[in-house]
Amino acid sequence: MAQTVRSGAFSALRHSNFRWYFGGQLISITGSWMQALAQGWLVFQLTRSELALGVVACAAGIPSLFLSPFAGVIVDRFSRRTLLLITQTMQMILAFILAALVFANTVQVWHIVLLAFLLGLTKIVDAPARQAFIKDMVGLDDMSSGITLNSIMVNGGRVIGPSLAGILLATLGAGWCFFVNGVTFLAVLVSLLVIQETYRVPSIGKGAPIKQMREGLAFSRRHESILPLLLLAAVGSIFAVNTITLLPAFADVVLHSPVDGLSLLSAAQGVGAILGGLALAALVNHFGHGRVVSVMILLWSVSIILLAISTEINLAMFLMAIFGVAFVLFFVNVNTMIQLEVPDSYRGRVMSLFTLTFLGLTPLSALIIGAIAEFIGTPQTLVLVGLANGSLALAILFRWRGVWRIA
Repeated sequence: MAQTVRSGAFSALRHSNFRWYFGGQLISITGSWMQALAQGWLVFQLTRSELALGVVACAAGIPSLFLSPFAGVIVDRFSRRTLLLITQTMQMILAFILAALVFANTVQVWHIVLLAFLLGLTKIVDAPARQAFIKDMVGLDDMSSGITLNSIMVNGGRVIGPSLAGILLATLGAGWCFFVNGVTFLAVLVSLLVIQETYRVPSIGKGAPIKQMREGLAFSRRHESILPLLLLAAVGSIFAVNTITLLPAFADVVLHSPVDGLSLLSAAQGVGAILGGLALAALVNHFGHGRVVSVMILLWSVSIILLAISTEINLAMFLMAIFGVAFVLFFVNVNTMIQLEVPDSYRGRVMSLFTLTFLGLTPLSALIIGAIAEFIGTPQTLVLVGLANGSLALAILFRWRGVWRIA
């Protein structure tokens, strides 16, 4: 068992590299959330189909589903900053292409599916590189703070992005959301160029990539803490996270507010996630990582079930805020616990498995859940999602009871 490391919630900001990274990413992530909301809205307006939302999400996740473990080898072999410069540039280009298609009034659903697939290709390297890069910038002592601030930054963008997207959708149209997203990538590219690369990627030898990939899988499978944590992350990603995929349909069909309702629900989740991130250090110091993770995944399930039976927008916003609190406290803690356990030589490969759970499994299950919602309705599907999430999480926690006791 790795040594528990405690740090203040904001201690990672004492590192200048992380401050540059945080600022650039906050701007870029805001644009990404603008695109995510506008894309879901556009797909549903073009098709009126929950299944189509699932198809787009699935297209984004197919690359991760099959290539994430191999991408982890790349992250363990090369400079994470260089990898991020490449992936962020590619994502900027894809955003501008989608904007151009909308501006030209030629966009079709298959265009969005293809661009989502290409974006997914970039994220199989981008996501684990981001996770490993935090440790590179701040070291082990401030890693928990770095992961927490990274989550606050992501969810800060979730608050600002959907609000801006709602304004642009109502006034100028979806194309401007995609264009602005493309522009925001300039901020993160500048920050990555300014960062001083004072760290060294640990050598993992010159063995065949397939062999090194298998070593990462074997290490994760044998580890007494990492395996159940990855399984819990997989359950949350397959079921609970897909609540977000169904929000465009829920806002339109249940709340009868396709633009304002969707942006308010997304912003409420972001506010909850920020509050959860700010409370993280105090909760972990008092209760321990394991207890926080266990309680939050169950609270997450309850919030989804209650959301399913709500028909009033203020109540739905409150429940999405609770969803956001549980979401961030669960995933940030799982991320931190795994990173505290894994040695540097395996970090990229193990974190690629962690990112596989929400980049690969979430979109694949979104296709199935979208099809179910099309058949039985969005509220009924959300009830099933909440029940499945809670039941499977309880089964894992019962099988690996040591998770509860992780400090």
